[in-house]
Amino acid sequence: MESGLMNKNTENECKQMIEKYYSFKQEKRKIKIRNELYCIMSGDIQMWIKSILRKWGRYEEEGEILSISFDAFLFCLEQYNIKKTSGLNKFFYDAIRYFLLMKYGKENKVRLPVKELKEILEMDSSPEGIVFDNLLTLIQFRDCLPNDITRVVWDDAAMSLSSENKYKVRSKKDGTKYSTGMDNLVYKRLKEAFINQIKLILNIKNKL
Repeated sequence: MESGLMNKNTENECKQMIEKYYSFKQEKRKIKIRNELYCIMSGDIQMWIKSILRKWGRYEEEGEILSISFDAFLFCLEQYNIKKTSGLNKFFYDAIRYFLLMKYGKENKVRLPVKELKEILEMDSSPEGIVFDNLLTLIQFRDCLPNDITRVVWDDAAMSLSSENKYKVRSKKDGTKYSTGMDNLVYKRLKEAFINQIKLILNIKNKL
């Protein structure tokens, strides 16, 4: 982890502020101390975001970094556990990394090294984290397909798992079907194979 601007005294001060934040009942008092805490931590958070995105080959304008930093801060604050969390710097850095993965990974805007992806996902064992892990697996599997034609079949297979789209074929925005040039029987068999693979990844059991 890249070292932050925050020294030990400031870190302890922030911990105390977080404890106060969770002890307060009045929303106005919570918002006030939350904003004060963000002002103290903003520099570190923005620095961590830039550092992480740089590793992922992403570069954002300063205004966007500032906007992301507040959303990331709120995410960290929500995930913070007073009784379990020890090192504030490490916790915020790891949580920010996870937040950025959710933000950019779902939009298919970054390509992380597999080792780092696994490391980040292992930080979370919640049902939401497991679902996200599965979605990323689907994205990665799709990206490994040899060409756009097979990706069309994959997308059609994925859409067909919804009851509303069960018998539909993926179409363009103008409503016309994608032309694959593939024999209908071959298309059908490949689609069925993809459906089974997607169900396996998502742990969907076939109905009897």
